[in-house]
Amino acid sequence: MRLFSVNLRHKSRNLYSFYPLPQMEISAELHSVLVKKTILASNDRDIQKLTPMKFFTSLLFIFSTLLVSADHHGKKKPLKAFMITGGCCHDYPNQKNIISEGISERVPTKWDIFFEMDQEKSKAKLSQSGWADGYDYVVYNHCFAHEKDAAFVKSITDVHKTGKPAIALHCAMHSYHWSIPAKEGEKKAWPEMLGASSKGHGPKAAITVNKVKKHAKHPIMKDMPDGWMTPEGELYNVQEVYEGTTVLAYGDNGKNKAPKEPQACVWVNTHGKGKVFATTIGHHNSTMSTKEYLDMLGNAVRWVTA
Repeated sequence: MRLFSVNLRHKSRNLYSFYPLPQMEISAELHSVLVKKTILASNDRDIQKLTPMKFFTSLLFIFSTLLVSADHHGKKKPLKAFMITGGCCHDYPNQKNIISEGISERVPTKWDIFFEMDQEKSKAKLSQSGWADGYDYVVYNHCFAHEKDAAFVKSITDVHKTGKPAIALHCAMHSYHWSIPAKEGEKKAWPEMLGASSKGHGPKAAITVNKVKKHAKHPIMKDMPDGWMTPEGELYNVQEVYEGTTVLAYGDNGKNKAPKEPQACVWVNTHGKGKVFATTIGHHNSTMSTKEYLDMLGNAVRWVTA
């Protein structure tokens, strides 16, 4: 918070007073406007004829009017987000609320949510021209692993390649590529956008999330305690992390459970002009509802939209 003060002179009485403005966050530009308006008012000949008390009252009125305007100007508009959710194997009806409400508590956001369990109906929505227009970021929390239309998938990734930020959660890592054959020497479009390729997962078991030390203070991970253990989980196999991807954390569900080696579970990527955040964590509502998980998502939104 900043404390701004202005020297005010009432020329008719040759009086100087020092009046501190209330503490509030305003831009330097707005502060400059406040000062200029005050100076103009104090130099006005009609105001100079006022008694000191009336002079002071007039200035208070000017300040209160300008400060209300400054406060209104200083409030940021909420972001606008689109969430695509649905598919198999998860409690998407409840997760859409957990995610949207949890993020909004941390980053004010207005939501449009498209929930559809049927893969073809979901595909039809994302095949519409301009489906992502007007949104500050897109959240994918869905499970459509058996999509076969490579051109359709590329049309989605192209949206983000041109600059639209993306948040991809859990089974989004398995979506849009299992049933699409890879062309020789090329990456599949969806994993390339995400920054890593994942297929399959281990048994249901709590996951210990260990931050990568050199990225421990990354803006997304700064609120995550190192060694945080999810209430429940299933550790995804990550077959390949592509060049340019920054892994922020590895998940470990114990040496006696597959996969036996720690797996990348939180990372960021830049696809063309678009920032991408991805995490394989989040199968269970109990995990998604935790403060740790939702703080991570809130930080991710700030990072991808910065």
